[in-house]
Amino acid sequence: MRRRGITFKIFIITTILLIVSALLIYLTLYFMLPSYYKNIKQSRLETGVNELIQAIDNKPAKESLPLMAKFSQEHNAALIIKDKNGFGYYIPPNLMRFNNGLMDDGSFPGFRKQLQGSGRFDYGRGGIGGEDRKNHMLSVERSFHFAESDEAFTMSIDAPLQPIDEASEVILRFLPYMLIAILLIAIAGAAIYSRLIARPLIGLNNVARRLAKLDFIVQEAPHRSTDEIGELSHNLSKLASNLKATMAELQDANAQLKDDIEREREQEAKRREFVATISHELKTPITAVSGQLEAMIGNIGIYRDRDTYLRQSYKIMRDMDKLVHEILDLSKLESRDFLPLMREVDLAELVRESVENMSYLAEVKGMEMECHLPQEAFIVADERLMAKAVANIVCNAVQYSGDGERVVVNLAETHQAQEGEELSILQRHYTLEVLNTGAQLDETKLNRLFDPFYRLEQSRSRSTGGSGLGLYIVSKVLDAHRAEYEITNTPEGVKFSLLLKAA
Repeated sequence: MRRRGITFKIFIITTILLIVSALLIYLTLYFMLPSYYKNIKQSRLETGVNELIQAIDNKPAKESLPLMAKFSQEHNAALIIKDKNGFGYYIPPNLMRFNNGLMDDGSFPGFRKQLQGSGRFDYGRGGIGGEDRKNHMLSVERSFHFAESDEAFTMSIDAPLQPIDEASEVILRFLPYMLIAILLIAIAGAAIYSRLIARPLIGLNNVARRLAKLDFIVQEAPHRSTDEIGELSHNLSKLASNLKATMAELQDANAQLKDDIEREREQEAKRREFVATISHELKTPITAVSGQLEAMIGNIGIYRDRDTYLRQSYKIMRDMDKLVHEILDLSKLESRDFLPLMREVDLAELVRESVENMSYLAEVKGMEMECHLPQEAFIVADERLMAKAVANIVCNAVQYSGDGERVVVNLAETHQAQEGEELSILQRHYTLEVLNTGAQLDETKLNRLFDPFYRLEQSRSRSTGGSGLGLYIVSKVLDAHRAEYEITNTPEGVKFSLLLKAA
């Protein structure tokens, strides 16, 4: 039991209260019992005397005498009758045993004679008197008449208080022994009471201590009851459970926030790189065109042949126009409020048109193009965006294959089980594969092919490649359509695979 703990404090306070309460009761009993007993005794005595006077007033002495004796016996009181001359006649409690033999004729003189024989004495000169009588006796006087005589008699009743005085003295002498009993009972009761009261408080304190240490292990309420402590215990357990759930949510939110911040930093870095790259992509052709125009205006050297360099400048401006349109398309795709215009589209027709558009370049490079397309393949997509993505895929395959190689385009229907469904429930898909032979890519750089402005050829010459936005636009379009796609190396060459859900 800790000295400053709640159990010790409750024990000390309870012990003191029990001892003080017991002593107050004991001392109150000692001091107040005599006066209380005297008041009760006085009240009962007066009530009994009134009833006795009512019963014997104007009744024959033969009938009244036994009632007086019975009253004296029941109240342990001395009963004395005084006549008008002041002489007293004592009525013993056992007068009823010989009452009938004394009353011959029932006349008052006979009754008077018997009273004289029973112990006549001068009441004014005998018996208990003074202060001692006042402290140890209760006295009541009443007047009444016997039927045999018109003379008025006075009845004096004296009841001793000696028994209660003796009881008070016994209580006082018994006090040392009672103090030992009071002390033992107080200590034992306080120990039990303090443990019963402090146990749930200690349990609640342990729960609160765990909560203060952010330990939100959910346990059952340490104290079960219907009182306020039980409610507090239940509420603390509920608080621990809610705090645990809230802390878990905050940790998840914090982790998500960290991921978002990290992603935002990456995106910001990409935006800075994107802007820097755009600046470079635009600055270089603008500088070239400006230089050519300035030289042609000044008729400097070879630039006097204006027709040749105007066509070259025009070609550069066409490339810039194409780049600007690609940047605008990216801006739309990356906009938060961008929503693709979804409707049923024939993917086979889009692939067919893209292959036909690239057939001329393939013939120039002496390449063979193989197409395996179904009659129709309907999907739900934005037709303009999907056409651009397919065209970029086919264009890259033709542009980055060597002369005399093959480009194989294959579009087929496949079936895949939906996630979480049985294998018997299948979802129709279309798989588009574009293979360009004779090419192999560095495995470590495959994932970077979808980054903006990334090109495997580091010189970034327009004669060997485009702006590096083609596959990035493809990835944005396919992400908007929730498609699955990848670029892999195969023994034959590089293959682009695309999986789209059928309409």
